[in-house]
Amino acid sequence: MSKTVSSRLEEEEVRILNQIAEEEHMDRSSLIRKFLLSQIEQFNMKKMANYYRKGTVSLQEASHQARVTIYQMMEYLETEKITPPPQSDEEIQQDLNRSERIYKKLNTT
Repeated sequence: MSKTVSSRLEEEEVRILNQIAEEEHMDRSSLIRKFLLSQIEQFNMKKMANYYRKGTVSLQEASHQARVTIYQMMEYLETEKITPPPQSDEEIQQDLNRSERIYKKLNTT
């Protein structure tokens, strides 16, 4: 169910919106919705990228929580030059052991 949201804008802002809407061949309301949804997506990716940088979420979890594809999230992280924190030798070994167990399990069934 959709809801109506209103906002006050300066005359110049409305003029610019009207100009863009005309260029994009869409009505002003649709343009504002498109802009708003785009900004929400950017906000969510930025928020989850910070969690990813801290190592509190995986790439998959970050993309899921941001409601974007993993490829969109990867592109955002690359553009913003965001990487996860480095893993310790112990963490790398745990990941390798876990991967080995999964591999063996998949190949014995």
